[in-house]
Amino acid sequence: MNGKAEQKALYANLASIGHGLANPHRLKIISLLGHGEKTVDRLATAIGQSLAATSAHLKVLRAAGLVTAEKRGRNVHCRLTNDQVGGLWIALRELGQTILPEAREIMRTTFGASESLCPLDEREVWEEIREGRGVLVDLRPDDEFEEGHLPHALHVPFEALPAQARELPSGRDLLVYCRGPFCLMALEGTRQLRQMSYPAQRLRFSVPEWRNAGLPIERGRDGPGDETNARSHEPPPGP
Repeated sequence: MNGKAEQKALYANLASIGHGLANPHRLKIISLLGHGEKTVDRLATAIGQSLAATSAHLKVLRAAGLVTAEKRGRNVHCRLTNDQVGGLWIALRELGQTILPEAREIMRTTFGASESLCPLDEREVWEEIREGRGVLVDLRPDDEFEEGHLPHALHVPFEALPAQARELPSGRDLLVYCRGPFCLMALEGTRQLRQMSYPAQRLRFSVPEWRNAGLPIERGRDGPGDETNARSHEPPPGP
C-alpha cells in the first residue's frame, strides 16, 4: 500500500517527542526554558545534574526537536524551539493532574490547599490589573523578568525578597507569581509576604501560561513586548 513506509516514519518521528519528554529532568529543563534562554551550566545547577548528564538530556531534547542550542563564546545557550513546546508542557501537566491520582493529590495537598492561593484565572487577573485592583509581583531572576513578564509587574527576585519587600505598595492586593503552579519559590515567597502582613496571594500560573492564554507580555524593564492578542495594553489606573 502506498504511503505505508511514510506513515511508519511519521509515527517514529512523533515517538521521538514522547522519548524526549519521558524523563523528569528533561521535563524540568523544558519548564525552565519556558521562562527564557539558559546556558547548559545554569540548567545543570537548576536540575541538580552534572554538566555531562545535562548535556546528554539536552541532546535527546534537541533530537526530538523540542530544544535548540547555540554556542556563543565558551557557553552553549539553549531555548525552546517555539511557543508550541511550552504549550505542550502545559497540556502534559494538566493531563497528568487529570488522569494521575498521585499527581492530583500532590497538587491538592501541597500546592492547592493554601488559603493564599488566588482563585482567579489568567483573564480574570488581567482584568484585575487593568482595573487597578491588584499589583503583580514577579519573583523570578532578573534575566527571566527582562525576557518576558506579566504587564506592569513589579520585580522582586526571590532571593532579595526579605530586603526589598518593604518597597512594595501597601493597601493593595499583591498577586505573586514565579515559575508556575508548583514553584516552591512562589509558595515560600507568598508565605513570607503574608507574614509581613501584606495581602498576598499566589497565582496558579506564570508567563508561559499567560502567553498560552493569548495575553500580552512585557519585555525588559519598561515597555510591552511584541506578543499581544489583547485589545488594550494601557497602564492600570490607581496609584
